[in-house]
Amino acid sequence: MSEAQTWGWASSITLGLLALGILLWTAFVFIEKKVRHPLFDLGLLGYRDYTIGLGITASYCLGYFAVSILLTLYLQGAQHLSPLEAGLMLIPLSVPQLFTAPLGGKLADRFGPARMILLGSFLIGLAILLLGQLGAEMSGAAVIIPLLIISAATGLSWPSLAKAVLSAAPPNQAGPASGVFWTVYNMCRAISQALVLVIIQWVAKSDVASHLLSGAQNHDMSSSRDALIHATNVGFRLFAAFLALAILLGLFLLGTQRKRQGTRPIKNSEKVEFE
Repeated sequence: MSEAQTWGWASSITLGLLALGILLWTAFVFIEKKVRHPLFDLGLLGYRDYTIGLGITASYCLGYFAVSILLTLYLQGAQHLSPLEAGLMLIPLSVPQLFTAPLGGKLADRFGPARMILLGSFLIGLAILLLGQLGAEMSGAAVIIPLLIISAATGLSWPSLAKAVLSAAPPNQAGPASGVFWTVYNMCRAISQALVLVIIQWVAKSDVASHLLSGAQNHDMSSSRDALIHATNVGFRLFAAFLALAILLGLFLLGTQRKRQGTRPIKNSEKVEFE
């Protein structure tokens, strides 16, 4: 993905690698369905709440993990901060969740995990949209306040998300369910980071991303500063859409839980056959 802009999306090498990736995924799914003890148990996708939870996890990770990379490109590439200065600006992305995570668990027990997932996804999406308004003039508050919101919201929602996903699988499949959950987490984290590079190359001039990736000095980037700021702002807005998808899936999760509570007392881990 990160090299497609250079090679060309219609080039033979890009199309060949995409086709190879599809073939490998197809082979992986086929093998996993045949073996007795699969690494990635596709049978777990038959549990509706678990599948919805994985969708929320994927959307959440795709949006969340782009923030630090986009912001680093903005701070170092457009504002010419040193790596140390940029790192210090990112501290608010970590600290608040240390205090809100324990609170998030208690609130999830009281109001239900789905509501905390919705609250956290909404706040994170809103904060990412705020970051999409960054301009040429450096404003500490415009960076720090959204990061504080994202971190606090992560502490409130992530424990609920993990609990909702893992509790939706049968207890005797807790191990495979956890493995699939963390596989989706790490895969979407990597995809998110690759998508950042694709968006920067797509929106800005291709040489902007090339200079950034090669570690070029600040004076090499001065002529492309406005293009980089525009590209990072577009990136923030696009990645906020993944949080909107997480909210939509969270509403589905809340709806299924309400429906079950209003009909008959069955467990989240009841398997549902899809037609």
